[in-house]
Amino acid sequence: MAQLRREPIARRWVVVSTDDVKGPSDYLSFKPPYQPQTSDGPCPFCPGNEGMTPKETFSLNGAGKRWSVRVIPNKFPFFRIEGEFDRRPEGMYDVMEAIGAHEIVIEAPEHHQNLAMMEPSQIEKILFAYRERLIDLEKDRRFEQFLILKNYPGVFNRHPHSHILAMPIIPRGIDEEIWGTLDYYQRKERCIFCDIIKEEISVKKRVILETVHFLVFSPFASRYPFETWIIPKTHSSDFHRINKEEMEDLSLAMQSLFLRFHKLLSDPPYSFTLHTSPVQNRFHRSEYHWHIETRLRIGLREGFEWGTGFFVNPTPPENAAVYLREVG
Repeated sequence: MAQLRREPIARRWVVVSTDDVKGPSDYLSFKPPYQPQTSDGPCPFCPGNEGMTPKETFSLNGAGKRWSVRVIPNKFPFFRIEGEFDRRPEGMYDVMEAIGAHEIVIEAPEHHQNLAMMEPSQIEKILFAYRERLIDLEKDRRFEQFLILKNYPGVFNRHPHSHILAMPIIPRGIDEEIWGTLDYYQRKERCIFCDIIKEEISVKKRVILETVHFLVFSPFASRYPFETWIIPKTHSSDFHRINKEEMEDLSLAMQSLFLRFHKLLSDPPYSFTLHTSPVQNRFHRSEYHWHIETRLRIGLREGFEWGTGFFVNPTPPENAAVYLREVG
């Protein structure tokens, strides 16, 4: 069982693994450029190897009897669904068990598939799996926050997959976004995300792509080179309330963006995360606006950034948007 430990100064929660503890030798293979580990054995995510994974929690069928998307519990989760919180002090510090859920979404049967080359209809199936799992996980009253995360290529396995996490606490990053949203709303009685959307559509300098329902743009204060956000143009706080028409539109926007990354930067490594409002009535914030944040894993954070929390981005978002627009 992992632990959730609260850092008392910045009030961040940290997951500390107490099961699969790693030593110095475990990190030697993860030096830049962080290539996924390779194995001579069979891939547990490939069709025919379903017995190598935990029992699926959700699946969609594809051609014939073969599945098109599978969702399974992570064998090595950050959060486990079994057990009790056991909130307790440890000296001056706060500790609790990392109760939650950590699932793997196997995004396609093909081992070497990726979002840039994937059919939008397949991406739509992935989004549908996300939605259905969040709707189901919301029934567990212990969970306060959902997070969807993808690293490409995967650290341990190149087979296309992403993560769904259900957490018993609201992470610091989302908590800061919520407080910023509420502060703006109290002063102006408007959603700050909606105002950003109007501003970006108006000036057009940082817009990469606009679809019927979504805006794809480089944020004004981008923290990373080619940082990109995908956001619904109509106010919505909860991703899992998305409808079929919106999922179809979002799949087109995502495929277009990742194909642009692929063309412009020769298939770069990237991460994306989906931020949505906390769940349960006592935590839910209708003022919040769900969105996807994407960053390329190119370059490393320097000492100044690490020490100050500031970000140094050598590629202005206006330039990044031009590059990505023109390569589409």
